[in-house]
Parts: sequence; C-alpha cells; structure tokens
Amino acid sequence: MTAYGAAWRFFTASQDDGTIPRAKMASEVEQLREMARAFWAGRPVPCPKHIGANMAGSYVQTTFADHVFLTCPAGKEIVTIPQRPKQIEFQAQQVEGFVENIQRGDAILCYRCQSDLEVNTRENVETGVNDYTFTCVRCLSYGTWTGKPEWAKIGK
Repeated sequence: MTAYGAAWRFFTASQDDGTIPRAKMASEVEQLREMARAFWAGRPVPCPKHIGANMAGSYVQTTFADHVFLTCPAGKEIVTIPQRPKQIEFQAQQVEGFVENIQRGDAILCYRCQSDLEVNTRENVETGVNDYTFTCVRCLSYGTWTGKPEWAKIGK
C-alpha cells in the first residue's frame, strides 16, 4: 500500500483470474487531484515521500493565485496546488456531456476555467461498459461517469 491509500485502490485493477493485480501509475494531475480532494474533505493528506506522515495544509487566498499549501513535518517536502477556481466535483450532466464530446470529436474543456481535461478510461471488455474519470489540469475539478458511450445522450 502506498502513501496515497485510496488512490492506490483506485488505480489498481482487480483481476478475477487469480493473478496479482497490476497498478497503473497515477499521473501528476491525478495525484494532485486526490491530494486536493482529501484536503477539501478534511481527511489527512499523506506525504508522497514519507510513508505514514501526513501533510499539514492551509488554503491561501491572494489577489491572483489562490492555492492549497501542503508541508510535510517529516521532511522538507512542499506541495502547492493551484486552486483558482477552487476544485469541485462536476455534476452528472456535465460529465455525460464530456462523454458526448468525445464521441463527436469535440474539444473537452473544463466548464469552470476552460482548461484541458485529462481523461482516464477503463473498459470492461465483457460488458462494453466504460469508467471515465475527467480531471481538469488547472483547477483539478473532476467527475466520473460509468456506462457505454452510446448511452450518453444529453437532451434527447
């Protein structure tokens, strides 16, 4: 188990054939998203360098660059997470709209800050059902959607 706990379980695919699960390496955006998510939920934020150490954090508001500032008491690790706009979880219809945008080949941009979204897709080959996770690379807002891509129909 890594210092990220829940993030490790999220990125570890379960295998029904008895083999050892393979872990997908979390991207930097996914790691920052999970750290910001834990901070805003009031949960401990584990240090990525020191197993068992939790980072102390604070939200810093400035006139131009609000951010979450995390420091590790066990070392000199400092993580600064930009939070303008502040991280939110996208509404279900917004995320379903992202899936429609993928089907049409449209650009997939964050509704809040118009930055690119990182898309993580896991497909169940037996059922054809996909798990999509969308994360904004700037504000780290996120959303998930599960289903077949053709099921995404907003306004129809």
